[in-house]
Amino acid sequence: MIPLSKTFRIDGFDFELVQREGDVALLRKSKPSHRDPSYEVVILRKHPEQTFPSGKSYPARESMPPSESWGTEGWSYSDLQSAKTRFNKLVDSLISHTPFPADASEGV
Repeated sequence: MIPLSKTFRIDGFDFELVQREGDVALLRKSKPSHRDPSYEVVILRKHPEQTFPSGKSYPARESMPPSESWGTEGWSYSDLQSAKTRFNKLVDSLISHTPFPADASEGV
């Protein structure tokens, strides 16, 4: 399984792993044209090894959740403290196997 890289770029944004616990990650998101960074808390996706009909293959790997999963597998924050609060609550809920409510009022 190839883990999510500690740094990567998507759509012109640079991501840097700040903290990780199991499948929960806290990432710093920045762009040269933006003065301040933002933060994302995500539940990482796991993908099995795949070979497509074209013959192209991909190894087993982790990835960010897709944008349509935002609010249930990913959250965006404008400040680090709010992101850390979400991260810690999410980790605690996954460890205790209790459902974590997707509170739309907590994300940006």
